[in-house]
Amino acid sequence: MLLMTKSISRFTPLFGERHQSVLWAVDVLAQEGQVSDPTLLDLPTGHVVYAIPVNAALQWEGGGKTTAVAEGSVLVVNTRTSPGSIRLSADSDLLVVGMRQTVLSGLFEPFRPGLVPGLRELVFGLAGPIQIAARTEAWNQVVAGFRRPAVSGAARAFWFESQFKALLALLSFNPAPEQGEFFCSRQKRLARVRVARAKSKLEARIDESFDLHRLAAEVGCSASYLSRTFSATTGMTLSQYLRKRRIEKAAEMLVTGRYNVSEVAVEVGYHSLSHFSKAFQQEKGCLPSKYDAA
Repeated sequence: MLLMTKSISRFTPLFGERHQSVLWAVDVLAQEGQVSDPTLLDLPTGHVVYAIPVNAALQWEGGGKTTAVAEGSVLVVNTRTSPGSIRLSADSDLLVVGMRQTVLSGLFEPFRPGLVPGLRELVFGLAGPIQIAARTEAWNQVVAGFRRPAVSGAARAFWFESQFKALLALLSFNPAPEQGEFFCSRQKRLARVRVARAKSKLEARIDESFDLHRLAAEVGCSASYLSRTFSATTGMTLSQYLRKRRIEKAAEMLVTGRYNVSEVAVEVGYHSLSHFSKAFQQEKGCLPSKYDAA
């Protein structure tokens, strides 16, 4: 929650409703007053919240300690794992933007390796709040874009989504380590590396049951990302690729004449002879018992 003392604060919803919307933004302006009771802005659970001090520093209070957040830095909090509060001075103002954690993690998934230190752990894991230095001219323009949208009506949804993505682009990514390599090129290269690694793992244990989550963990990404990347790179799903390689190996074994069909089926990971025969016929156009004469 947001906590202010000895001030009257004005909370202005800019976009969405923070307890219902996937994406929302709130303007917080603190003004001098005679009110002694704190004014609270509660934050929805399960969101990643970006607190942007505009004119003054703020403090984060959580986990039994207080952390100062300097002007020019953005505080990022996952409210599912880090309950706490933000204490504002009486003369400060703040922009607070939030997105549901499950949606944000989906946006970041293809770019997970390039996220700045701490943000990957915060969005996908259990890390506590982090601060990201972000005072640039472009960042000032994004903050102004939230506060003074250039459109109205139905177009506002597109406007605020674009401002939020611009904020993420400025705050979230490490520069590519390879000089002159564009970020998208690096992502494509990493995808090719992961696909090649996945193929190697499948080849090494072609006779074992396919475990997507185990394979994804071994190549360093999520199961959904590996599935999408593999399909986009090879033009076939992981299951289709594994079946193709199993049948190719089975065909190589059959033409030697040293193995019968049942032995070959087991060697390439099929424990059902009927399933093996069906898969073989789909790939090679004939039953495995007829392949040596095909």
